[in-house]
Amino acid sequence: MDSVMKMDEKGRITIPKEIRDRVRSKRFRIDVEDEKIILLPIRSEAEIERYYGIFCGNVGDMDVDKILRDGLRKRARELMR
Repeated sequence: MDSVMKMDEKGRITIPKEIRDRVRSKRFRIDVEDEKIILLPIRSEAEIERYYGIFCGNVGDMDVDKILRDGLRKRARELMR
């Protein structure tokens, strides 16, 4: 589904009802990739809390933020199909 939206003077964009109904979330994580703005739905605080303590011990040189970001992006794409 392609939609063209206009940002108002306060930086707000209205998400069309068809998309809101499909996504069913009122909270979003915002990610910027190059010149793209990506909204990743957050279902609940519990969804955020479930990541707390996920990496117990030494993670070495791993970029944990990137791992979580990539995983969330992949899940968002799956949900949008």
